[in-house]
Amino acid sequence: MRKVDLKALAIAEDITAKAEIVTPMPEPVVIPDSLRKSLGPEPDAMWIYRMADGAAFGAVARWNPPGGRKEIRPIIWDGKKFLTSGFGKGRPLYNGDLLAASPTAPVLIVEGEKAADGAAQYLPEGWVITTWQGGAKAVDQTDWSLLDGHSCVVWPDNDTPGIEAALEIQKILGQHRVPVSIVTLSVVFPDGWDLADALPLKVKPQQITDILRREMTRAAVPEMVVDITSLESDDPDEEAAREWRPLGHDRNKFMLMLQNQQQVIVFDPDRLMSQKGCMNIHGDVNHWGRLQGKEDGKNVDWVASGVMLMEQCNKAGVYDATKLRGRGVWLDPKSDEDMRAILNSGNKLLVSRPDVPLREISHVRLKSQYIYEKGRDLILNVDNFEAMASDDDGRMIRELCGKVRWDAPIYGDLLAGWIATAVVCGGLDWRTHAWVTGNQGSGKSTVVNTVAGACLGDLAIYPLGATTEAGIRQVVQNDAMPVVFDEAEGDEKENKMAAAARRKAVMDLMRQASTEGRGRILKGSANHQARAFTMRSSFLMSSIGVGLKEAADLTRTAVLTIKPLDSFTREERRKKEEEFKDFVALASSIPRDMPQRLLGRQLHNLFTLRHNILVFKETIATVLANRRIGDQLGTLMAGCYSLYSTKRLDMKQCEKYLNTVNLDEFLQVKAEREDRVLLDHIVQSAIRVETLHGVQDRTIGELLVIALTRHENADVSLKIADESLARVGLKVEIEHGLAVGVWIGQSIAALNKIMQTSVYYEGWSGVLLRHPSARKSDNSLRFKGSMSRGIYLPKHEWPVGL
Repeated sequence: MRKVDLKALAIAEDITAKAEIVTPMPEPVVIPDSLRKSLGPEPDAMWIYRMADGAAFGAVARWNPPGGRKEIRPIIWDGKKFLTSGFGKGRPLYNGDLLAASPTAPVLIVEGEKAADGAAQYLPEGWVITTWQGGAKAVDQTDWSLLDGHSCVVWPDNDTPGIEAALEIQKILGQHRVPVSIVTLSVVFPDGWDLADALPLKVKPQQITDILRREMTRAAVPEMVVDITSLESDDPDEEAAREWRPLGHDRNKFMLMLQNQQQVIVFDPDRLMSQKGCMNIHGDVNHWGRLQGKEDGKNVDWVASGVMLMEQCNKAGVYDATKLRGRGVWLDPKSDEDMRAILNSGNKLLVSRPDVPLREISHVRLKSQYIYEKGRDLILNVDNFEAMASDDDGRMIRELCGKVRWDAPIYGDLLAGWIATAVVCGGLDWRTHAWVTGNQGSGKSTVVNTVAGACLGDLAIYPLGATTEAGIRQVVQNDAMPVVFDEAEGDEKENKMAAAARRKAVMDLMRQASTEGRGRILKGSANHQARAFTMRSSFLMSSIGVGLKEAADLTRTAVLTIKPLDSFTREERRKKEEEFKDFVALASSIPRDMPQRLLGRQLHNLFTLRHNILVFKETIATVLANRRIGDQLGTLMAGCYSLYSTKRLDMKQCEKYLNTVNLDEFLQVKAEREDRVLLDHIVQSAIRVETLHGVQDRTIGELLVIALTRHENADVSLKIADESLARVGLKVEIEHGLAVGVWIGQSIAALNKIMQTSVYYEGWSGVLLRHPSARKSDNSLRFKGSMSRGIYLPKHEWPVGL
């Protein structure tokens, strides 16, 4: 910087380029013309920064436009004219001349010139106020050496940037051996408060002065505290010396996980900078002494210890709650080449790598970008997760799932695959769901509770009836746990519209739970702040009707239908009842420790399972030309295979395996239009009919052939066919003695009961109306004693082989 004639003519000009600063700056300061035009002829306030000899270095001008944001501009002198430009590096402190004139005076450091003006009324006699130019982010651009010989109190703005700036100042002053203390405000002071603001209710000016005096007695040269976060070991999984883990900060709160608790704990600065707070984090006083280079715990500087903890949390960044993981199995790779899985059993944290024994690490000492919290044990009194289900155990589970009276044999393998993948659902990229459906009394609850419940135990949660999406979400929280939802249709007393809305919300939750994407479920809260949720659960649903109306849901959910008993002959029915008894007996033989052993097996073989899922997906997507069905079916088929084999498959082996199962029944619903599926469901449904040989079961399709051709069957008359169809809500339209189509009653109880076992039960009439040839009736029609609006379909559209 060079000296110039102070009487030089001052010509104001605004510039944006970096200018040379010439000192001393002449006074009075002239506002550059461009600032006058854009911000106003005169600022609302101006502060002069002076050097030790009292000469002006630069100025800071502030405008407060009505209804607008504040505008602050630094002004310097380049030897010819006044410019608006930064102060550069090594900028002086405010009131530099007063600091030089009183070289040992106590100093109050605030953030900003306006705060310096506001603080003057509280200042004890003999103190000097200072600040720095440029705000919280410009601390390192300032020359703090002028404070050598002083003792300082820093009063930060009551927000995160202000506190971070104060901590940075303390660190710099420590290098100059300047005693310093930082004021920590109580919750009485609102966010963003500084000394230029009005005092909170019940806070008196004298209290501010007392705080300053008290803090000055605490001022000390910061000790060189050891930062344990910088002492990283070479172990890829564990930081064995870590006694706490700094997790971040948010709104003047600091989050840590402690070795003695292993859960996220929130601290405020007051608590951290006290002996009580530090001893809560680590109960050995000598530990804190050693961190400050002392042989024992005598004379520990608890403020310095708290500052160290806050700096560690600041270094970790703003606390991210989406990184929080609860119980369950998680994929947590260190890199693409270094894959690992984590089991958080609640009380234990276990690391699994391919072909490596399980390793236990504390929740605090695990090296990870994620945060794993302790919780209630998933499986009580279990210490050995090396115990694994055998191949024979897996074959027994597969056999058991296959003994159900399914519409299609493959459904047994799909249920077994769901169980196999559900126990490690958090460790999969795609979580698929299953929905067991069937008539009342068909055994749905037995399948869900006896089979899935026995295999999963406390690894899953089991909501019932009218449970809501919010209830499921709040119970699961951050856990990766399967959800087994029996009787999902809810209570008969529940309002239909409310029930539909509840089920839709649950299905939205299922859809979000399928993949590990960027999307989050956002929910408002009473304090007007949004909360984000991420679901990582596999769902097993059970109900009479299936509420899956959208293709996006169908391709994420395997609908497994139990065949009704009345669709079999009397002899077949007796045989099925005996098979069901065998099924219940086999289910009761599942060992009580199966959930633990199944979890051990699937965790140990997780990476093989993930590999086989990808191979199955690619194989099925190639064969069927449908990648989304490949995602669902591939996951379930690989899961079923994993129950009794730990081998890695290639595409040829997958094709060979798939040739042993019949996928036609599973794919039929997926491949056809929804309206066609509903028509097939109607014509294949059986009802009781008076025949020449007594009351027997006949399919609706058989009766429609009689009614639409107007030709009597050998044992069912045309009249009986028409009446039987009308009772279930199907009325044949006759023109000139010929059948031309069929009216379908939209609110006939018997037909609604038939539709309950359809994939498209909810809103089935709307699905039928999508048919190109469908039309609605203008008025109600009579259906054998009942009145209802109807949907008409021409004769040739009915899939009955006319």
